[in-house]
Amino acid sequence: MKQGKLVPIHNVQKADECIDFLLKRPRLEMVGLGMLYGRPGLGKTTYASRAAYARGYVYIRLEATTTPKTFAKELLQNLYRSLGMGDYLPVGTTNNIYKQCIQLLLDNEDTVIIIDEIDYAFRYPQLLGSVRDLVDETFAVVILVGMQNAMDRLNQINAYYFDRCNYFYEFEAVSKDDIRMLGTELMNIPCPESLVNYIHFNAAGNLRKAIKIMHMLEVRSKINPIPAMNHI
Repeated sequence: MKQGKLVPIHNVQKADECIDFLLKRPRLEMVGLGMLYGRPGLGKTTYASRAAYARGYVYIRLEATTTPKTFAKELLQNLYRSLGMGDYLPVGTTNNIYKQCIQLLLDNEDTVIIIDEIDYAFRYPQLLGSVRDLVDETFAVVILVGMQNAMDRLNQINAYYFDRCNYFYEFEAVSKDDIRMLGTELMNIPCPESLVNYIHFNAAGNLRKAIKIMHMLEVRSKINPIPAMNHI
């Protein structure tokens, strides 16, 4: 299978629309905060990481151990890289590091920051507040990526924060059209309609499962002639 491609399936197109909308917003009237969320296996992290790599966005994946300081340090390091300023090892207090981040974002208004696994921040008000300050103090676009209940949890935790979010998109189940496009773009074997139907049925809308099935079919094709797969 071809690896690392960001195939423009439905969810990818909608997520792109989110970022495009926020980049083109009236910046003095609206902050650049958006959220992508949905069930596991629908391609949220794949989109976030690959879009960031392809387009020069800043990508940060939160972890259970992330603190406001580790977040600020990782953000500053990633900003330096994405802006072509080389590697940088942040030192100093959390506040000092964070001020450096803010200044870089003020100097580079079109910066897009994607924060994956935002659910981890829901347990730490200070970390969530640090993210909120990014959009309140700069013109940067900040995209939060979380699980299926992320939108509701954000509203429960901080209604003001929720109201600041100007775009929500919930990732949907992978459609047959998506499977057809993925098969054409990613598979190294032909993907006739019978194969599209087979993958779609067995993946049950889950992108991760669909990719695994495609890989297994390619492995099988080395043993069985491809025409025989038309009868799956």
